[in-house]
Formats: sequence, structure tokens, C-alpha cells
Amino acid sequence: MNRFASVLKRAGDRLQVAEPARTRILLEMASDLEDSYRHHLDQGCDENEAARRAEEAFGTSDESLDLLARLHRRRPGRVADRLSRQVGTWWSKTLMVALLLFEILLAVQIFSDGSFFFRPSPFLWPIAALAVAAFSFTVWKLVQIFSRSGVGARRLRTGLGMPLFFAGGSLAVTALGFLFHLQRFFRLNADGAPETLFMNFAGWMISISSLMSIGLLTAILAGMVWFVLAGLVTRSEAREIETLLQSAG
Repeated sequence: MNRFASVLKRAGDRLQVAEPARTRILLEMASDLEDSYRHHLDQGCDENEAARRAEEAFGTSDESLDLLARLHRRRPGRVADRLSRQVGTWWSKTLMVALLLFEILLAVQIFSDGSFFFRPSPFLWPIAALAVAAFSFTVWKLVQIFSRSGVGARRLRTGLGMPLFFAGGSLAVTALGFLFHLQRFFRLNADGAPETLFMNFAGWMISISSLMSIGLLTAILAGMVWFVLAGLVTRSEAREIETLLQSAG
């Protein structure tokens, strides 16, 4: 039983914020109330007095809740919140399956082509590093979500935007690689013979096609990872706040 369940329930009923922001606000409130309660205990108050003072010091007036609502409506992560609520819906499952099939077909096509290993672009290495970093982060975050060893639900969002950073990094490296190979092709063939132009164009196509494919593959996978992780964290937060409010009836 949470000692502040009734306070959180009353605040949640009056808080005019859509999910999952509402759940995060309530989790932050629960943490702040608990910190205030511990502070008053350390000051020598008994448990009942410490709980009373914590509730009195905590701003749960209509004005305070309206201010919280306005602040969260202006925050830049509202689009991400809307997307994370869609995990588990029929259209999101359909999209994920379609993207996964596309990723598999693209990977098979890339790695079954011997030319990929013949003239790989040097820009593939930083993209590979981003892919490894994204995979490592995913494993770490999944362990956090499912083990919850000392990690509260409200802290699971720490670093949650990293897959989007990896996706953006992959696209940026891909774009830089495209521009590099493009200018290199024109520089090498400015005064070349027609047969040389054809050979260099074939080599340029091999390098750029593998680079573009791998870069896109990594970006899509990282975006899918973020979508799934955000949904899992949202569900974990919802379960925790549900547990906190159970004793409030």
C-alpha cells in the first residue's frame, strides 16, 4: 500500500493531461512525496506527522495542476508520446511486420551480392559502429525494462531517445557518403576517356548502392527499436502507477 495513494488519485482525477504524460507526472509526484516524507522523518517527525507535512507541502491545488498541464502540453515530446501510445494497435503491428519483411529482403539482397564485399564504401564502417551501438543500447534497455533491478519506471525513459540519435546518425553518414562519392566520381572523370567513365561509374554505383542500402537499413531498424522500447516503457509506467493507486480504491 502506498501512503500517498489517495493524494495521487485525487491529483490524477483533476490532471487534464493525456497519457502517457499524465502517468509520468503522477510518478514524479509519487517520488517527490516520498522524498519529502523521508526528509521529515529525518527531521525527527513520526510517520503520521511526516506524511501529513509532505502532503501539505506538495502543491496539488487546481492552480498547480493547471500549470503542470500547460507545461506538459508545450513540451517537445508530445509527438513521441502519441506514437508510443500506438504500440499494440493493429496498424502498428501491420507496419512493423511490413518493415521487418522489407528489412529482411533488403539484407538478403545486399549480402548475397558479391559486389558488396568487392568495393565497400569507407563510410560503411561508421554506420556499422552506429548499428553495434544501437544493438548494445537495445539489450541494455531491455534488461532494464524486464529486470527492473533497482530502476523505477519513471527512470526507464533515461536515454530512451538514443535509437533516434543512431537513426539520424546513420542517415547523416549516408548523406555525407553519397556526397563524397558523387564529387569523387566527377573529380576522377572530369578529363577521362569514355571507357574510363563507364568503369568508374560502375564502381561508383556499387559503392553508393551498398552504402545507401545499409544506411537506410540501420536507420529503419533503429527507428523500429525506439518505437518498441517507447511502448514497453509506457506500459511499465502504466503498471507502476496502477499499483500505486490500487489502495486508493
